Amino acid sequence: MRTLMMIASVAMTVAGIFCIANGSYAFLTVAFIIGLVFFAMGLAEAVIGLRADFDVTENAASITKDGIIMIIFGFVIIIGEVTDDTTAQMMFAMWLTIEGVLAFNLNKIDFMNVKAAERVSLTVNLIMLALGIYMFFNLRLFDLPVTLLIGIALIILGLRRFLQSFEIEYNKPSFVTGNEEKLREALEEEKRALAKAKEGIREQKNAQRRIRKIREDIAAEQDILHSAAVRRQERELDRKGEN
Repeated sequence: MRTLMMIASVAMTVAGIFCIANGSYAFLTVAFIIGLVFFAMGLAEAVIGLRADFDVTENAASITKDGIIMIIFGFVIIIGEVTDDTTAQMMFAMWLTIEGVLAFNLNKIDFMNVKAAERVSLTVNLIMLALGIYMFFNLRLFDLPVTLLIGIALIILGLRRFLQSFEIEYNKPSFVTGNEEKLREALEEEKRALAKAKEGIREQKNAQRRIRKIREDIAAEQDILHSAAVRRQERELDRKGEN
């Protein structure tokens, strides 16, 4: 799951670099690539969220929900519903702003007293939020090319997800491949088979002890019968001698 998130985030970052390289072109010329990347990332997040049960934030905005939203955005872009730069700019501005706000953890605002990884994550969240807010006012401020801004947004989103990949926790690791669950079942079957085998060995030993005891009893009975027959013969001989 962690590897899947890394691959998807790298793909999103590459798409962002491509958009920056073609920043002077209209959004429509790169829309299909962006939509495809969003759709793929959404699928990856949905799968990861379902199998790893990993939350994006501590406010219960799960990675599964985040993935579903990204799938919807990607699908809308792919089918050509977003055709002009202004709509695309507002859509990405809203996405960055919402995700930037949800990504904040109030317990980690102390920039100087947190771990290095958390400091990097906090910086990325700040940049994402700042870019989202700026994109709302881009036409009034520097009027930067929309495709350029979207490329930067994709790089930030990709970087954030790359950092998230190191935080993924597997509550059910066997879901990764299913092989661990199969192994556990096989081990349990082996234990049951061994238990049955041990029980069979115990029963075999008990049967052998019973057989040995019965044979000893038979041998003892035969000795008694033989001794009785010998004594009878001796008594008969004694009686004949007296006569």
